[in-house]
Amino acid sequence: MKWFRFDIENKILIPFMILFILAIVTLGSVSYWTGYQMLLRNETDHLQKHLQSFSVYLNELNAKVETGELALEEAKGKAIAFYYLNGSENGFIMAEDRLLASLFITEEEWISTFAQEEKSDAGGSMKVGNSVLVYRKYPPWNWTLGYGMNRQLFSETVLESQKYIILLAIVSLVVSMQAAILVAYHISNPVRQLVDAFSRIGRDHMSEKISFSRKDEIGQLAEAFNEMMERLRLSTTKLLDMTRFNEDILRSITTGIITTDADGKVLSANPAAKEILNTFPKDPEDDLINVKEIRHQINTTLSRGKCLNRLHTLEKEGLAEKRYLDSMTSQLKNEKEEVIGVICSFRDITERKRIENNMELLDRLSSIGQLAAGMAHEIRNPLAGMKTSLQVLQRRSQSTENETSHRLFQSTLYEIDRIDSLITELLNFARPRKPTYEIVDVSKVLYRTLELQRKSIEEKKVHVEMNLTDSMLCILADSHQLEQIFLNLMINAINAMKREGTLTINIFSDQKKKGIGADNPSQVVIEFKDNGKGMKADEIEKIFLPFYTTDPQGTGLGLSVVHELVKENNGKIEVNSKEGEGSCFRILFPEASGEGG
Repeated sequence: MKWFRFDIENKILIPFMILFILAIVTLGSVSYWTGYQMLLRNETDHLQKHLQSFSVYLNELNAKVETGELALEEAKGKAIAFYYLNGSENGFIMAEDRLLASLFITEEEWISTFAQEEKSDAGGSMKVGNSVLVYRKYPPWNWTLGYGMNRQLFSETVLESQKYIILLAIVSLVVSMQAAILVAYHISNPVRQLVDAFSRIGRDHMSEKISFSRKDEIGQLAEAFNEMMERLRLSTTKLLDMTRFNEDILRSITTGIITTDADGKVLSANPAAKEILNTFPKDPEDDLINVKEIRHQINTTLSRGKCLNRLHTLEKEGLAEKRYLDSMTSQLKNEKEEVIGVICSFRDITERKRIENNMELLDRLSSIGQLAAGMAHEIRNPLAGMKTSLQVLQRRSQSTENETSHRLFQSTLYEIDRIDSLITELLNFARPRKPTYEIVDVSKVLYRTLELQRKSIEEKKVHVEMNLTDSMLCILADSHQLEQIFLNLMINAINAMKREGTLTINIFSDQKKKGIGADNPSQVVIEFKDNGKGMKADEIEKIFLPFYTTDPQGTGLGLSVVHELVKENNGKIEVNSKEGEGSCFRILFPEASGEGG
C-alpha cells in the first residue's frame, strides 16, 4: 500500500507488536490447553472411581454366582438393572460382540468406532470423534464398563473458567502495544533527527549539531555524532585548505602543468600552462594544446608508457623569434597503480637559452681577451725595442739630407704607434672590470648557475648533491663575477668526470676560519667536489697559470679567471685533489649580514 510508509518507527513497532501478540496468544493457548487437560484428567479420574465402584458390585454378584446363590444370567441382569438405576447417563456396558447397555452410544456407533479400536486389558481412555471414552475391563464376564464425555462441553467449561485470564491477556496486549508505540517513538525520533541532520549536512550545513538531554545509548550516539561532525568539519576544512594550497601552488608556479585522461583529453591546465601556450599561434586541430610537439609527446607517453623529457626548438609563423620549450611527460596513476592519464610539465626556457648563448659568447670573448692580453705583452716588448732602434737611426739619418729615408722612418714609427695603441685597447678589453660590491645570497647565485648548466648536467647525466644550511648565507661581492666563478668551477668539474658522475656542492659557515678580533667575521665556504680523474701534485701547482690545462680541449684560462675573480672579491680559493679519486675546490669569502639578491 502506497499510504503505508515502512519507516524506522514501523520497523521497530511491528516486530514488537508481533512479539507481544505471539507471546500473549502463546500464553493464552498454553493456559487454555493446561486447563483443558487438567479438567479432562480430573473428570477421567472421577469416572474411573465410578467404574471401580461398579466393578466392586460386579465382584459381589460374581461371588454369589460362584457359590450358587445366583445364576450367571440372573447376576448379569441385576448388574444391568443396577447400571440403569445408579449409573451415569453417559455410561455403557459392552460384551465382546455386542453392546449390552448404553445411554451414551448407539449400537451402530459402537460397531463403527469403539469396537474397531484397540483397547488396553486393564482399561483407560480413548478419543472417538468429539467424545472421550473412559473404560474398564471386567475379565470374569468379559465385559467392558465405560463412560463417555463430550469434549465440546469441556471446552465451554474451560473457557468459562478462564474468561478473566483471557480478559487480562487482551488488556495486556493493548497495554503492551501502547508501550511498543512509545518505545518505537522514543527510539525512532532521535534517529529521525539524526537523519534530518545528515540531510542538512548534505546541503553543506557542516556546523549542524544535535542536542539531547538523554544519558542512554541514544544520547551517547548524539554525542558521538556531534564529535564526528566536528572532526568531519575539521577534516573538511583541512582538505579544503590543502586543496586551495595545491591550487595556489599550481596557480603560482611558473612551470606549465597539463593533465589528460587515458584518451589524451585534457582534464586540467594551470595558469602558467595557459599563459605559455597562449603565446603561440592557435592550432585549428587542437584548441587546448596548440603546440604539436607537446601533443605528440603526450600521445607517445600514452602509447609507449614511458617518461619522456624533450627540448623542443620551435620556429613557427607568427613567432618573433626562435622559442625553446623544455617538457617532461609521465604516466598519471591512481592509488592502485592503474594508468589513468598523462601529466605534462613544460617551461619556456627561451630566456635561459639566450643567457646560455651569451655566457658561451662571454666565455669565448674572455678566452680571446686573455689570449690577446698575452699576445699583446709579447708583441709590445719587441715593438718598444724596434721603436727605440728606429728613433736612434732616425736621429743619425738627420745629418744626411736623404729625404726618402726620413719619410720612411716617420712612416714606420707611425705604424708602430698604431700597433701600440691597438695593443693598449686589447689590454683594456682583457682586463676584468672592477667589481660592483653588494650583499649577495650565495645559494641564489648558485641556483642560477645550476640552471645555466642544466643542459650539460643532463647530457652527461651528472648527479648533483646540494648540501645547504637552513639559514641564509650572504657575502659582499659582485654577483655577476660570483656567478662566473661558480660557472667555471662547474664546467671544470663536469668536464673532469665521466658520464653519470656525482657533483657535490656544500655551502656552510665555518666559525673555525674566523679571524682574530671581534670585527673579523666568520667565513662562508663553498665547496665543489667531483669524482672525476683528479690531478697529480705537480699539476695542482700549475692549474691557476694562464694557458695551462690538463684538458686537451681546454684553453687553460677558466681557472685563471676564477682565481683572479676570487681575489678581486676578497676571497680565497683552495684545491685538494688526488689522482683517480676526484678534486675539491674550496672558496672562502667573509660572511656578511643582510638580505642578498
